Amino acid sequence: MQIMRANEFNDQYVREKFSKTFVDGFGEDLRYFTEDKEKLAKALEHIFILENFYITVVDEDIAAITFCTNGDKLAIQHNKKELRKNLGWLKGTIANVVFKKEFQKPPVKTGDKIANIGFVATAEKYRRQGMASTLMNYILSLPQYETFLLETIADTNTSALQLYKNLGFKEIKRTKQKHTKFSGINYYIDMAYKKNG
Repeated sequence: MQIMRANEFNDQYVREKFSKTFVDGFGEDLRYFTEDKEKLAKALEHIFILENFYITVVDEDIAAITFCTNGDKLAIQHNKKELRKNLGWLKGTIANVVFKKEFQKPPVKTGDKIANIGFVATAEKYRRQGMASTLMNYILSLPQYETFLLETIADTNTSALQLYKNLGFKEIKRTKQKHTKFSGINYYIDMAYKKNG
């Protein structure tokens, strides 16, 4: 097992493998656009800014991913034409609007010693093997950061919330959602971890 930045993974299929891991983690949240996981992964391959992600690699495969920067960089930069090509004109257009709103807004806090973490996901075949916790422990040991923030975790994502609590994250904010009936999500939760308490 090895942990590295995603753009350092020397594999010609890095984007394909990365996108499949992302869809394993978040495909359920994006099923409106398509329930076909292969199609969704293909549509999303282009969106990730790989130098801002860390990955766990097992046997030349991407087992877990997470975004981590000091808050001045984006995780995702999508192309509307590419989304339309893969998802169809209507759903691609809607994805463009949703992704701009959800993925390209500024983080809650920024600063030299503050890390923003997001998009923590584990590939399906590596679940319950400690891949995400190993990756998160690596991130929490990075010397350039003292505070780590996780934003907008769905309250329905109980396994992720438990992982973060076990790592020492504390809830700092809870935001009620307007469209609970459609999304199934009641609240989005923000959490923080400080190295010195």
